[in-house]
Amino acid sequence: MKTFTPALVAATALLSLSAWAGSDVSSAKANVQPQAFTAGLKLLKTYFETNNANGTALVSGFNPYGSTQTVNCTATAGCFIMVNANAQVAGVATVNPSAIVIKVDGATINAPFNTPVSTTSFTVMTYQTGIAVATGSHTVTMEVYVSNPTTLHRYNTEVKLYK
Repeated sequence: MKTFTPALVAATALLSLSAWAGSDVSSAKANVQPQAFTAGLKLLKTYFETNNANGTALVSGFNPYGSTQTVNCTATAGCFIMVNANAQVAGVATVNPSAIVIKVDGATINAPFNTPVSTTSFTVMTYQTGIAVATGSHTVTMEVYVSNPTTLHRYNTEVKLYK
């Protein structure tokens, strides 16, 4: 007869939930969950980029776009980075799942599938999330994930640093 310790049961449950929660496109190793906050935040700085990629081809998988933003948190208690992004894409041959991927210091901050890309028109994807960071310099990068070849057109990225 097998006996199960509470630690074994908890570890099994955690692993099961981790496998089940894999419905986003980010890798499990680099996936960082957005963090909740309850206190008021003070805006320190806003970074904004808008551009037109003019139909740049996107391959199946992860496609970096835009500029890397470097933000500097000087607050001794740390800061909160909030990112609001949108990207306009146009499908080529088949409808395909897509996502905006937001990375802070190279780690994906969740990346849920956004909307299927249309084959007959443009699709605008949006995603907003945030993460607490320690004092210091941090990079914010953007990617579009598509499951089939697509094209990238207009995009906007707003990065806000709060304390």
